[in-house]
Amino acid sequence: MSTANTDNILSQIGLGSGGKDSSASVDASRVLRHLLESGKVSMSDAKEAVQATAAAKKQSAQCQQEPEKVKDTGSADQPIEKHRTRHIALQFSYDGTDYSGFAQNVGKECDNSVERELFAALEKTRLLVSPEEHGMLTESEVEEAENGQMPKRTASKYSRCGRTDKGVHANGQVVALYLKSAFPLLARNAGSDNDEPGDVLGEESLPKNSLDCLECFVQPRNNNKKKGKAAESTTYQRKTMNEYDYCKTLNNVLPPSIRILGWCPVSSEFSARFSCSRRTYRYFFPRRNLNLARMAEGLEYMMGRNDFRNLCKMNCEQVSNFERVLVEGKVVSPQRVYSVSSTPKSREEKDAESNARYLEDVHGIGASIYPPSSRDMCHIEIVGQAFLWHQIRCIMSILFHIGRGQEKSEVVKELLDVKTNPAKPSYDLASEAALVLQDCTFGQLQLGRTVRNLWDVQKTLEQRWEKHAIASERAKNALDSMKDETEVRWADVVDFVEQIDKERRRKIQKRSKHLVHDDGEVKRALAANCTPTSTLTWGAAVEIIQNVLGVFPYPPNGSSESQQKGLTESSIHVPLMDRAKGTTYEEKVKSILENSKDKSSKRKMRYEENIVKKRKTAEEDKAFYDHKLQQGGSSV
Repeated sequence: MSTANTDNILSQIGLGSGGKDSSASVDASRVLRHLLESGKVSMSDAKEAVQATAAAKKQSAQCQQEPEKVKDTGSADQPIEKHRTRHIALQFSYDGTDYSGFAQNVGKECDNSVERELFAALEKTRLLVSPEEHGMLTESEVEEAENGQMPKRTASKYSRCGRTDKGVHANGQVVALYLKSAFPLLARNAGSDNDEPGDVLGEESLPKNSLDCLECFVQPRNNNKKKGKAAESTTYQRKTMNEYDYCKTLNNVLPPSIRILGWCPVSSEFSARFSCSRRTYRYFFPRRNLNLARMAEGLEYMMGRNDFRNLCKMNCEQVSNFERVLVEGKVVSPQRVYSVSSTPKSREEKDAESNARYLEDVHGIGASIYPPSSRDMCHIEIVGQAFLWHQIRCIMSILFHIGRGQEKSEVVKELLDVKTNPAKPSYDLASEAALVLQDCTFGQLQLGRTVRNLWDVQKTLEQRWEKHAIASERAKNALDSMKDETEVRWADVVDFVEQIDKERRRKIQKRSKHLVHDDGEVKRALAANCTPTSTLTWGAAVEIIQNVLGVFPYPPNGSSESQQKGLTESSIHVPLMDRAKGTTYEEKVKSILENSKDKSSKRKMRYEENIVKKRKTAEEDKAFYDHKLQQGGSSV
């Protein structure tokens, strides 16, 4: 093919040598010229390739000039939709084993609290609205929300009844907050005589539970979503509605360890914390070798108003008054209930009350009564108006010392005498694993529950119980098998007992700094229990060791795994009032105020914020609590 013919072809397909081609176009022309002249590419193929390239280039240019069309949601033109919210109280239970506590450490990524799970569920179900969507805020609150200074949690006016620690459980925890209602903000009353909408629905007209329905007028859902429509439309349709089933909705997304039990609307000034008149805690434990009657005596000394600074963990930056009122308490076993109260009772009334459960059991099973067993599951119940940090766990630690016979019940009176003993002696807290916030009592609160929800909750709890009950029976079976089917040598038993006795006497001597002689009491006890054979069952060996040394093959009640590591069979008990004392409240406050080099010290700031600025007179406190105790709500 001649050069003239090639130039003619290139001109036909738009790649002539003339014009303002870029260097890339020139290179492309040279390559195509070579292919055409050599006959490897036909003119028609070259023309199609160049036209396709040109078309693609043109389409690309159009895409750059015309940005991708995005579906118009109208968010820029339409105001944010406002929602009706209701102040409601939620009651729920939770197993706190896997949680870092109830209260959320807001802003902490590593937080693993019950509250975090609760608020995550509220967000997921869209029951927690943003301040901009909140239709029930006051003018000042709306202004704060518009400035972006109000988080959702603050806008919901959230309050909690109890703040349980890591690993502590609850059966009757209560919180209160504003949540979205199923009824629109502009829903109107439906008169029975006409089809015209009446006044806007007020809180008093709304259903107080999720079972009752209400006929009202509402705007169609898509009425305000069309572009250009006014926010307030006059178009309404008659509709029969129910309030959201908050329990079922939240339980569908919450983990099985947290279950919502009931709810009801409450007054605007209701506080789950300050409107609560009583809180009830239960602490569960096996009987073991505890003297329950002595424990009840110790608990009785705590009834009424007392200063519990030696029976709590003092948080001086938050609390300045350590007086609390315990209303009543119980020590409960399968055979008997020991009941104590802050109200003085006659001896006859106490005896009748403590035997009530016992008499009921006799009536239920006839003449045969289950004898007490070391494996009997018991619990102590304590009812009070409010509690201090770790107060229940401190109380249980002292009661366990009394139950084991290590302390007299009168030691409680010494601990409560803060004038004589202003500093707390050193002792371990009882384990958190057995503590349950059993109930929160409100004088003006009547929660609503549904059969459907409680049925589902019971199925979840039954599964949890079955899992632990089977594990318990497996362990019991292993213990019984070892007790009856395993044998040890008598000489080994004697050697074990003598070693423990020797080590115990060494520790006593080291503490008292006086020589402790072996008076042969242990050897005489062993001789009295000597068996005629060289071997004996493990169950018999354990019984002999318990009788001779007074030690038991199980950890002390209420001790945690970390505390058990330092305990041995030869451990000796140091009387509580002989132990080292901590700093007094006055010394702690002095340290906060005087040892803070920087005036902006966090501890000092917290003390001034929580104690100094919030300090009120007794009359102001009484008026505040009296008002809060009158707040509440009902599901009927």
